[in-house]
Amino acid sequence: MGEFFEHVKEGLGKTPKEISSRYFYDSRGNALYQDIMQLKEYYLPRCEMQIIENSSDQIAQDLSARHPCLQIVELGAGDGTKTKHMLKQFQPYFGAMEYVAMDISDHVLDINEKEIRREIAQVDYKSIVGDYFETYQSLPETSYGRMVLFLGANIGNYNTTEIYGFFRFIQSRLREDDCFLVAFDLVKNPRKILAAYDDNKGLTKEFNLNLLKRMNRELGANFNIQHFDHFPYYNPLTGVASSQIVSLKKQIVEFSDGFSVAFNLFEAIHTEISKKFFWKDIEGIAQESQMHIEQTYFNPNKGYAFVLFRAN
Repeated sequence: MGEFFEHVKEGLGKTPKEISSRYFYDSRGNALYQDIMQLKEYYLPRCEMQIIENSSDQIAQDLSARHPCLQIVELGAGDGTKTKHMLKQFQPYFGAMEYVAMDISDHVLDINEKEIRREIAQVDYKSIVGDYFETYQSLPETSYGRMVLFLGANIGNYNTTEIYGFFRFIQSRLREDDCFLVAFDLVKNPRKILAAYDDNKGLTKEFNLNLLKRMNRELGANFNIQHFDHFPYYNPLTGVASSQIVSLKKQIVEFSDGFSVAFNLFEAIHTEISKKFFWKDIEGIAQESQMHIEQTYFNPNKGYAFVLFRAN
């Protein structure tokens, strides 16, 4: 049971209770997330594809001005359905191109490889299975320029302190003039944001409650899913959307090794944040991490942005 169980014990012992969203992504969680990305309310993938389709040529031009050959290292690469469009547009601008896909799921990386190789036969493809907080540290040196790619607005899953640390971590494997391209979901109408995490089909609710099912499957817990609900919240003052799993009764949940946890009526487990960024937040990240904002690429309504940071 290992690391997952240790994290669960620690998180459920806190006040308030919390479990990291990284544990959403077992095979069922991955499938549910793919379904969520197709929802009308979940606008983020469509915004991201608008930038990929409209700005990949310009991104490639900006990068090729410094790097004749490019290594793209994608963190949490997923199935490659978006990235393949970017790489296809990149290809004419570089003498050689290497793509390194990092993801915790070997199954997802198998799909990624098929997607990328089908579209771009000439790319030098590598995949690395594991938690990128571990695998990135052992990334081999390259003679190419390096761009680390972090899509999906996943930077919003970290709090401010974690973001600063994450940028310093990424910069540890960048040389001068290497880049970090990050997708940011920007602040917008609060109702639009809240709807993205509270869809009418209930998929986001199922996605969150699958975390309890995973603990039942893998840790021998006895969560009764009917006795819990998903509660999303968005604070327009801070730009933070958050997800909680709420206990609908006073209860005790037991695990197979004798560990147990008590829930009060309406006590919550915090599972995820998804921060929406003000521009001043992004400037603060650059300043704190001592990276330079090289260029910004927006979707048509400027509610979503790719920001290209350059290592100093």
